Amino acid sequence: MEGAGEAAAHVIAAASVLKNLNELTEESLEVVRKYVDNWILSVIPLDYIPGMAEYLGGKLTKSILDVFEDVSEEELGETLEMITLAKKSLDSGDVPFNFAEVEVRIERVFRALGLEMNDFGRFLENSNIVEKMKRTVTLFTLAIGISSVRDRIWIVESQ
Repeated sequence: MEGAGEAAAHVIAAASVLKNLNELTEESLEVVRKYVDNWILSVIPLDYIPGMAEYLGGKLTKSILDVFEDVSEEELGETLEMITLAKKSLDSGDVPFNFAEVEVRIERVFRALGLEMNDFGRFLENSNIVEKMKRTVTLFTLAIGISSVRDRIWIVESQ
């Protein structure tokens, strides 16, 4: 589903503007969720380890609508597209030529969501390079998914 990442970034950015204008509706949030879900479909299957979602959910401090304080719409769209292409390479058993750049972009979006890559070592250690990369993509995908269904009030209350 080429283009799903850029489309999701556009919809997320539009919803972020609505939020800043205090005009965000449940319908708008549902559209964001649908576009994020569509992007997630472009990267499945995920290399999930039990406990990843719960751990991520406990660490998240921001909604996906808040990432634009630190990351531009264009950068988010490019990052989501890069993740899709990198995942296809990884699923073929290949190391993507640009994975170092992908990791840097993942870290930037993680930070925009209030996450630190160093917090996820327990899920990445003791694995070969392709497994580590797949798990990094899985963590990123889960973070995007979870942050799209949570709002700031829920995130703060859950901590």
